[in-house]
Amino acid sequence: MKSSSKKARKFSIRFTVGSMFLFATVFTAIFAISLQYYFSRQMTEEHVLSKLTIASSEISDYIQQIDVNATSSAQILRTVSTAAEKQFSEKEIRDIFIQVLTDNPLFYSLYYGNDEEYFYQIINLESSPIVRERIDAIEHDRWAIIKIKGSGAERIRTTEYYSDTLKRTRIKSEQSNYFPSQRPWYGSATKDNVFKTDPYLFKHLKITGQTYSIRSKHSVIGVDIVLSSLSSKISADAKGIYGGDGIEAFLFNHNGEVIATNLEQQATASVPAGVRMALSDEQIRDVQHAAPIKVSNQNNWGPYDFAQAGEPKGYSIDQLNIVSQMTGLRFEFVNGFTTQDLVNKFNQGDLGIIHSLAAEHPLNHSGKGVKMYSAPLGVAALKGTSIPNTMIELQQGTIAVIEGRGVEQVIKNLMPTVKIQPVVRFEQAKSLLLEGKVDFVVDSYFALNEMKSAATSDAIHVGTLSELNQVPFHLYTSQDHAHLLPMIEQAINQFTPAQNNALTVKWLDESVSKAGFLPYPELYNLSLRPTQHHQMIPSESGKHFLYVTPVSNSGAQEYFAVVVPTHVITKQVVERLMTSISITICVMLLLLPIAWVFGSPIVRPISQLRRETLRIKQRKFNQVRLVDTRIKEVHELSLSMIEMASEIERHQNEREAFIDAFICLIAQAIDDKSPYTAGHCNRVPELGMMLAKIAEDTNSGQYKDFRFKNEDERREFRIAAWLHDCGKITTPEHVVDKGTKLEANYNRIHEVRTRFEVLWRDAEIEYLRSLLDGSSDKATAFERLHSRQSELKQDFEFIAKANVGGEFMSDDKIERVKLIAKQTWLRHFDNRLGLSPFEELRSSPEHNALPVQEMLLADKEEHITHRVREIEFDEKYGIQMDVPEYQYNYGEVYNLTISRGTLTAEDRFKINEHMISGIKMLEALPFPPELSNVPRFASTHHETMDGKGYPRKLSAVDLSIPERILVIADIFEALTAADRPYKKAKPLSVAIDIMHKMALDKHIDEDLFLLFLTSGGFQQYAEQYLPPKQIDHVDIAQYINRPEFA
Repeated sequence: MKSSSKKARKFSIRFTVGSMFLFATVFTAIFAISLQYYFSRQMTEEHVLSKLTIASSEISDYIQQIDVNATSSAQILRTVSTAAEKQFSEKEIRDIFIQVLTDNPLFYSLYYGNDEEYFYQIINLESSPIVRERIDAIEHDRWAIIKIKGSGAERIRTTEYYSDTLKRTRIKSEQSNYFPSQRPWYGSATKDNVFKTDPYLFKHLKITGQTYSIRSKHSVIGVDIVLSSLSSKISADAKGIYGGDGIEAFLFNHNGEVIATNLEQQATASVPAGVRMALSDEQIRDVQHAAPIKVSNQNNWGPYDFAQAGEPKGYSIDQLNIVSQMTGLRFEFVNGFTTQDLVNKFNQGDLGIIHSLAAEHPLNHSGKGVKMYSAPLGVAALKGTSIPNTMIELQQGTIAVIEGRGVEQVIKNLMPTVKIQPVVRFEQAKSLLLEGKVDFVVDSYFALNEMKSAATSDAIHVGTLSELNQVPFHLYTSQDHAHLLPMIEQAINQFTPAQNNALTVKWLDESVSKAGFLPYPELYNLSLRPTQHHQMIPSESGKHFLYVTPVSNSGAQEYFAVVVPTHVITKQVVERLMTSISITICVMLLLLPIAWVFGSPIVRPISQLRRETLRIKQRKFNQVRLVDTRIKEVHELSLSMIEMASEIERHQNEREAFIDAFICLIAQAIDDKSPYTAGHCNRVPELGMMLAKIAEDTNSGQYKDFRFKNEDERREFRIAAWLHDCGKITTPEHVVDKGTKLEANYNRIHEVRTRFEVLWRDAEIEYLRSLLDGSSDKATAFERLHSRQSELKQDFEFIAKANVGGEFMSDDKIERVKLIAKQTWLRHFDNRLGLSPFEELRSSPEHNALPVQEMLLADKEEHITHRVREIEFDEKYGIQMDVPEYQYNYGEVYNLTISRGTLTAEDRFKINEHMISGIKMLEALPFPPELSNVPRFASTHHETMDGKGYPRKLSAVDLSIPERILVIADIFEALTAADRPYKKAKPLSVAIDIMHKMALDKHIDEDLFLLFLTSGGFQQYAEQYLPPKQIDHVDIAQYINRPEFA
């Protein structure tokens, strides 16, 4: 390699400081933008945090104001009613109540009820936007007064509407089944303290709210607030966070149950409405005369029957809504009571329907029931405690069960001795489980999943009881409504599959968030950490910021939480950031030409190094030059590259020499394996390369454009020529070397001759016996002996000549072989003695007593070698060869009657199989890309132009020029080889004449054969490799000028 290095001073790469200009600029810009993003985001977070802090304070004050005002108003009204010496008139009560409602616009209504079931209520129609709509008031109405009195069918609800001047605008009356004493606010009220209910469904308004109640001398006074005002109060706009799409706000209690939220309830699946079913005349009358039926609604048995902020929800609630749509029956849900309280009210006749009770429930009534649905029972346990798989395991612990649902009776029926701890509600069961006072909680599997909520999701796990099937849960009607039960059952049975599926997806799909609970467990966890209150905390997913703060509410543990999507925080920051990035990019674009100039001292030599690397990649090692540069490191790299190129070239040459030597070794091993192949594997590459050179040098004819593109293609062809017979390494020698028809591992003609010798002796013995016993005179006996021995000589000579295979076996000759074979001789020895284990498996068992009469020539079963496994060709190889039934057939008659040559079909396939072995061997080798055609070139030299060759039956259109060259090289070498012991070497002229016939028969390429002749290639090869006595005159004109080649 040449070196153009100059003896000039070399500099360190640090000298090219200018090349770092662009990097420094970009780094500075990124650092500045990052700082801007960080501080802008921090300011935005602080702004949002400030807004949330103010909002939480306002909400806390708002809730506290409602709580204080409602409590104080109830206490004042109680004091007034107790202190008064006379009973107030209805007008006086109205004026007092209106004054209180006027002073407290957040109150929905004021009312009182007494033990005589008299109920009086004044509603503030402006307390909430939805009140006027729900109470059926008109625009000019300001107040509504509801009075309920009477009993049985005569219990009437009167609603009077008043304007802001207290002028009555209209009045309406209707039947009512509302009894104040049955409501939770009434039963729980005391004289000493104001009682505050959990959220529940208001009877008349049909929206959720809370009641503050206190007992006076003759009645219970109540103050109602609606929770819709809370939901609007915690909206994003109310908190002053504009553009806050996706902000979620929650007011929740210490159990993670949502009291109010700014989110609209999202059903996971819409349940198809019920279609009015066909009713009988009697059923139609029953529906028309039926008043609204009071129906139980449990507080927290999700997902089946529960109240969210007082609103009835759940699987069974949706079922009853569908029943109502299908039948026309009207249902009024009653909630705010424990499950056992609802059962008691049903037993007392205060409810018309109670539902979602296990079939075994011991109701103290004579009502009837119908199955609504079935639910799997589950077991809840502390994490770390395994879920019982069997009832026996469950029986070993104490079980908490919610009383009133009938689950306790289900368990006792299965395990009478189990220890059960009844509890009123799930909160109590959770507390007992977390405190270790019970071992398990048993209830519906899906209800237990709801029970976990955010408060215990990390402490409790739930599993199913494998030994229990689905537990049916029923609906029961009171005696007064028993006649409606068949109609309800009919409706339930007519639910469509779509309705049942929608109910399951909506309520029982475990991927759906727990109804009524916080959808973010992280919010609940933050509520338990006072140190993280009033802070913006990133969520674990990084998609939200979480804010939690307690709200003051008479000591109640309630919290206000906000979930702010990250994009709300980053939206304004990103906008400013994008502006900064845009300006920075513009500046950077202006600086690019300067950076380019600064980078030239490095870029230019590196580009030169790249070009030198490309030369190495292309293996043009002698063209690699030293890069002239003043940068020391680049100069040293260039020197290293030159050294590397030299080392790679040396390594490549060594590798190629090794591969070539190994290939030659394989070819030599194949030639040494059998004298019949002699130097074939060595001479074919020489002849092939000679003919390829002739084809490259021609300037006319079909091959004028043929050239090897580079040395790699030439080497690829040469290697393929060396490996063209590599598959013969697997071919048995006795098949390759089979010079006679009876030859196996030895020439069996000697065995046949011995049998003829036996027959010769038999003839002599017969002659001597006839002389001894006097059956024939000596002359006659001798004549018979002489005739028999002459016949045996002629027969053996014929068989021996047929064995050589030098002549075509005509049909009459084949028949003579079969006739000679029918002669018999006596065998006196067991032919199974002295056999190898393999021969014993092939030989037939001896059944005849010795001596045994044997045929002179025979095709026996033991002559056949069956295949150990079926031969199958992989489709990717494209092999198309007929496979004989047997691996070998050594039958004597079968072999002697071969019409041409010495090989049977089995022998021929075994020899031709070397091509299959060669294909498999070569295809398995990981040839580099430049040698990828070696397997193909090496395996097509037995194909013919007419598509009748093997192994793939390729035709002229499929064969490339290198493949056609190897076909001629293989055939010509085989015809002229003088070192094969099984045949005499053919003179040069005979070999050419044979190949001419093969060209006419489309076995070889005619044009390539003529080029072989006209170029004198055949003569050049003959003079180099054939003995002089084999080289005779070849008149190529007789072939070139033949009309077939014209």
